[in-house]
Amino acid sequence: MSSTSMEMSYTSSTVRRDEIVSVEPTAAFRWLRKGFDDFSRVPGLSLLYGGLFAALCAAVYVLVMNAPWYALAYLTGLVVIGPFLAAGLYVASRDMASGNSASISGSFRLLQKRSTYLALFSLLLSLVMAAWVRFSALLFAIQLNTLNPDPSMQTFTGLFSTPDGLATLAFFVGIGLLLVSVVFVISAVAVPMIIDRDADFISAMQTSAKAVAKNPLAMLVWAIIIVALTAIGIATAFVGLAVIFPILGYATWHSYRELVK
Repeated sequence: MSSTSMEMSYTSSTVRRDEIVSVEPTAAFRWLRKGFDDFSRVPGLSLLYGGLFAALCAAVYVLVMNAPWYALAYLTGLVVIGPFLAAGLYVASRDMASGNSASISGSFRLLQKRSTYLALFSLLLSLVMAAWVRFSALLFAIQLNTLNPDPSMQTFTGLFSTPDGLATLAFFVGIGLLLVSVVFVISAVAVPMIIDRDADFISAMQTSAKAVAKNPLAMLVWAIIIVALTAIGIATAFVGLAVIFPILGYATWHSYRELVK
């Protein structure tokens, strides 16, 4: 099939009834291997995307390092908007799978064509991130008995040596996990589907939720891998994210291609 006909098949209309495929619980490791293979095929392009994401994370951390309640919230928020930030990587994997060369210009052209629904979905994720950041700041401000907190790092860490402080931390972690879980369910394959078919973002989120519901164990393993590798990337002063981010982006594309027919 020519590239023109392929493009027409992707964009002429959104498939209304997608077939969600069941995969084995270990499928995530196959997606990760394919993601590494894509990284190996275009290491320069991959490191460019990864380096930009790592630099963004580092810049956010530096800007808010004196306000740890914001640092935690922003770093969590970057995980929330990660599926959108990896859009260029999905295009690269799509191009390589169709036998074309991956390039920034090619990614930009396709993202322009998909800009409407991508923008709407990114707006949704941005609103979720903004709400989470404000909620986190308010939570710790209440715990510190001031709505305009400016404590030292020692004061902040000392907060968690008290029962009330530990309860606040547990509440923060619990709400954060719930938020990230919901975002994962609605975005696991949503952005790749928008890019691949120009699907509207509501349909893409519904398909993503169905894919997770049909493959709960496989997607749980995939979510754990994402969280673990992201934590490793952060623990390496964000340097590791330059490699981890593009591999996860490519792997996410392959997860979409296997889960949604």
